[in-house]
Amino acid sequence: MRIARTSTTAAALVAVSAISGALFAACAADGGVSAAPGIDDGGAVGDALALDASSDANPSDSGAPVDAPTDAPSDAPLPYPTRSAYRLKAIQPDFWPNKDDIAGNNAGAVAMNLVWASWEATKRAPPCDASKDVEYEGHCFAIDVAVDTAIAEWSAKGVVATGVLYGVPAWARTTRVCSPVAAGYEIFCAPDDAKDYGRFAGMLARRYDGRHGHGRVADFVIHNEVNSNDWFDVGCGQGTPCDTTKWLDIYAANYVAAYDAIASEQPSGKVLVSLDHHFASPDFDQPAAQSPLLSGMTVLSGLASRVGARAWRVAYHPYPPNLLRPEFSPDDYPRVTYGNLGTLSGWLRKTFPSVPSAYDLELTESGVNSIAPSSPQAQADGLCRSFRNVLGTPGIGSYVYHRMRDNPVETAGGLGLGLRDTNGAAKPAWTTWALANRNDLAPPQLSCGFEDLPYVRLTRSSSTTRGHWASTRLPPSGFVVESSWKIARDELPGTTLLYECRAGTHNLLTPDVGCEGLLPLGPVGWAYSTQVSGTVALYRCRIGVAGTDHFVSPDVACEGQIMEQRLGYVVP
Repeated sequence: MRIARTSTTAAALVAVSAISGALFAACAADGGVSAAPGIDDGGAVGDALALDASSDANPSDSGAPVDAPTDAPSDAPLPYPTRSAYRLKAIQPDFWPNKDDIAGNNAGAVAMNLVWASWEATKRAPPCDASKDVEYEGHCFAIDVAVDTAIAEWSAKGVVATGVLYGVPAWARTTRVCSPVAAGYEIFCAPDDAKDYGRFAGMLARRYDGRHGHGRVADFVIHNEVNSNDWFDVGCGQGTPCDTTKWLDIYAANYVAAYDAIASEQPSGKVLVSLDHHFASPDFDQPAAQSPLLSGMTVLSGLASRVGARAWRVAYHPYPPNLLRPEFSPDDYPRVTYGNLGTLSGWLRKTFPSVPSAYDLELTESGVNSIAPSSPQAQADGLCRSFRNVLGTPGIGSYVYHRMRDNPVETAGGLGLGLRDTNGAAKPAWTTWALANRNDLAPPQLSCGFEDLPYVRLTRSSSTTRGHWASTRLPPSGFVVESSWKIARDELPGTTLLYECRAGTHNLLTPDVGCEGLLPLGPVGWAYSTQVSGTVALYRCRIGVAGTDHFVSPDVACEGQIMEQRLGYVVP
């Protein structure tokens, strides 16, 4: 998590810029901040609506993960625990004491910090202590009891875990040059030997494979925000320029070592590269900066060229452009935030058309501030808008909200991302998060885009100064909604994927993954190629010979303007 260097005072930035490092250091032993038991100011949501674990784990009803019984070992690896879009909602739980507050509100996943320095603080060879250790490939790993117990309990409730694997122990970083940005950041130094990190990843993949009584981790994030040298330190910064090629080589070696170890234990496990919201190149290629940075584009292109045929995936952090404020917009480029999420997916589909895993996206850390200059209500509104844009971006399968409860270090810097405050009291955003996707209730209680599933809503909007906008994500500020249709979020037989593209100050839709040479803004959904019952044709229309504006319409005459093409058939 990197704080924007604009729109706030220098003093505030200095305070907030230390948040993530202190947070990760504080979480090193337990993956989160322990919550005090017995606190539930959101009782109406957390207790009255929380379901029994058995009623939240029926795949036919809610898309819950399918896992083998945790006490029944099997020789057959388990399939990936897929879940429907209704359950893409996930959270960093901060060891919240009542897991039913989360699992019972139809959450599909949780994120857990799996800190190597905690599991293998010293390099030890067998014999290991069977009561405290895991033996793996000639090494003894000390079981993190709190994390171990939590993963097993989440799995028993039908909630899959995403593991964030970081925190290099001192013994594994003795020879490589490192330049920690501050005291406590040493655990973010790249390891001397990627094989040591890979062994740690393989151990976790075996222990949490869902077959040996310890629950399931099915998604593995390889280090954290690796496009920032603050969080993946390759020995530069603070006055020493980074070598971009070396940076990419070191990370790729870690990724490959972890990927191969994980795949050997869990063939269906997903292995992801972690990026913050600094996306575009060359805008954010700043290897000589005080805190060096590479763009997401550069990291992904570099990784793709180094990992061969491995099915790499992206774990993205789409925080607002200014972490202290709740606003985000389709105009946030060259950052990719909640406001323009489709840009990431569109670029990946255009750039790597033969690598489908690349656009199987997970949002593994992001949140909206609730402290001034934001507010609790602005946080709740921002969360709802983020859900709409996530659902409106086909290919995003998981959205981990960060976090369940405010962290005191963060709030001291002006950042209150939690759905509950430091005392555990519920904020308005808790109700929004808990109730948005309750398709498991009778009748269902759905909002923030979940009410349209299995479709997403394609909206036509207009602005007197910018023209028209057509998207399944929210339009820029100042646009007024004119009409809308529904389009499938997932591929159906006989459908074609439509894409949103930037055209000056407005946008247009096309079936061309290359966006006709324009800036990709991402997929919007699947339209029928031929008419089926209950659908209407949708056309792309142009205003003026020069195309100063485009809009979509069900009118073949394009409301008196120029018809460019029929996009497909949609649900009115």
